[in-house]
Amino acid sequence: MNYDYAKIAKEVIQAVGGSENIKSAAHCATRLRLIVADRSLADDEKVGEIDAVKGTFFTAGQYQIIFGTGHVNRVYEQITQLGIAETTASEAKEAKMDGKNQLQKAIRTFGDVFVPVIPALVATGLFLGLKGALLNDNFLNLFGMTNADIPQTFQVLVDVLSGTTFAFLPAIVCWSTFRVFGGSPVLGLILGLMLVNGALPNAYSVADPASGVTPLMLFGFIPIVGYQGSILPAFVAGVIGSKLEKKLRKTVPAVFDFMITPFLVLFVMLILSLLVIGPLLHALENVLLVIVEYALKLPLGIGGLIVGFFWSIITLTGVHHIFNMLEISLLASTGFNPFNAILCMCGFSSAGVCLAISIKARKKEIRAIGPSATVSALLGIGEPALFGVILRYGMKPFLLSCSINGVAGMIAMLLGMKGTGNGITTIPGMLLYIYSPSQLAMYVILALATFVTAFSLCWFFAVPPEVMEDASAVKKDALEPAPAVPKTASEPAPAPFPDVLGSAALGTFVPMEEIPDPTFAQGILGTCCGIEPETGKVYSPMDGTIVQLADTLHAVGIEAGGVELLLHVGIDTVAMNGDGFQSHITEGQTVKKGDLLLTMDLEKIKAAGHPATIMVIVTNSDDLASVEASASSKLKPGDPLMLLKA
Repeated sequence: MNYDYAKIAKEVIQAVGGSENIKSAAHCATRLRLIVADRSLADDEKVGEIDAVKGTFFTAGQYQIIFGTGHVNRVYEQITQLGIAETTASEAKEAKMDGKNQLQKAIRTFGDVFVPVIPALVATGLFLGLKGALLNDNFLNLFGMTNADIPQTFQVLVDVLSGTTFAFLPAIVCWSTFRVFGGSPVLGLILGLMLVNGALPNAYSVADPASGVTPLMLFGFIPIVGYQGSILPAFVAGVIGSKLEKKLRKTVPAVFDFMITPFLVLFVMLILSLLVIGPLLHALENVLLVIVEYALKLPLGIGGLIVGFFWSIITLTGVHHIFNMLEISLLASTGFNPFNAILCMCGFSSAGVCLAISIKARKKEIRAIGPSATVSALLGIGEPALFGVILRYGMKPFLLSCSINGVAGMIAMLLGMKGTGNGITTIPGMLLYIYSPSQLAMYVILALATFVTAFSLCWFFAVPPEVMEDASAVKKDALEPAPAVPKTASEPAPAPFPDVLGSAALGTFVPMEEIPDPTFAQGILGTCCGIEPETGKVYSPMDGTIVQLADTLHAVGIEAGGVELLLHVGIDTVAMNGDGFQSHITEGQTVKKGDLLLTMDLEKIKAAGHPATIMVIVTNSDDLASVEASASSKLKPGDPLMLLKA
């Protein structure tokens, strides 16, 4: 279909509130990106009725209109001819956080760091749930057994499965933080591993008075402890470390950069983490411990109200493991642990809020993460729900959860609920209350009431508007290619239908839902998958014809046998305007599977703050019988990536 692109451009400007509402414009391979002064002035329905528009959404501070390959560049040309300025890189970066206060920006960034960690924590939650059920003394006593009857080999295996993620959590968090803030992820990983090195006193052992392990004391007054199970300290170290690395990359001469920069980053950050960040948090731990011990002695359940309300906030600091000392002390002196009941109810509250958001949300990302995070919370691991869902899009669900935590904690103390151990909560935590029918009954009733109340109140009053953005409103029509050029007798025979798409790079497979861009993660442009590249070379996944090469060299369109393929290199790399990219092809050229298409500078992309993920998108996937990913881990160029059926 032939379109009047000048007319479309005028209609777009009018529909989004006029030229005075458009600060600047840019485009990528498929989307027109407008930075607008007032989002509410843009009429989504009116925009959707414009010719060639496939859908609209607002994300990263930009009003984005999907036109598809071959159309968006022509609309953009007409837009700029009408006096709309081109978006600069700094404007695009600022727009991502437009309208958010500093706390919201920090929480959103923290959520972006934590999302890749969620699958490991969910799996750990399952392992811990099984461990709590199978190796708990109360459960084993039902069969006349004790832990001494369990083979040591089995216990070691269970400890490895359930303990590894939290033992090395700082390493994972540091790695992800460096990735998000534009540092070298491998440096973040090494820094995180240093913080949990076995030469340092284990944080959990230090928190256990019976272990005999104490902090190392530097100069007689600076305590040095490992970071096992910590989140916020590793995050802070990752933020500072990545910024230090980026600064050094710009100042250290290139000939020394490869050697000097990693050395300085690791050295400076290890000293800073162990001598400043760690001791400050250790002091915070001791203060919190004294406050909580005092609060638990208050009458009328007030201690449960205070501890319950602030428990999720304490969890955010990453110092909550210090309360193992309190629980062990309570068990040693009385044989019971009332603190556990408060923590258990906090878990049920988080699970209820998380499930409500997950079910009601329209964002595919939340609908995918949420149920697993809920199950993890019900098994005693609340971090996926807290960081991946509850906190990620605003404070209202978090504050609701804290309030319910406080009320449930108060009721638990008024009822005199107390467990016979520590270390397990929520559903597995029931095993600590089977010693008394009344205790078990109170536990089950309060847990159900907490979960249902949290779910209901969140459903009606606290689901964040951002997760209700309806991605399904985007039209599902196949994206139309640019008008075809008539064939001539001298042209080669068309390439056949590609049954198997090969990997476009050497790297690691990324499932569609884990791609760090909602347009691709939700399949708006078609079924796709990603590759996290290890080198800067991008290869053709199939035989075909190059039908599009973006001016900024970050996107390539290929057609063959009725399949329309788009390679999109990096997230928001359109802002780099081709800097760091080199093309080895031209539009209209015939390529073979495995031919080199582009070369990119991974360091430049990271320095610019963009993920380098390569997306392979079948833009007309709705026209095919099936499009399925066939990869799962490491990939070499040409390895099977996706299976297609006509």
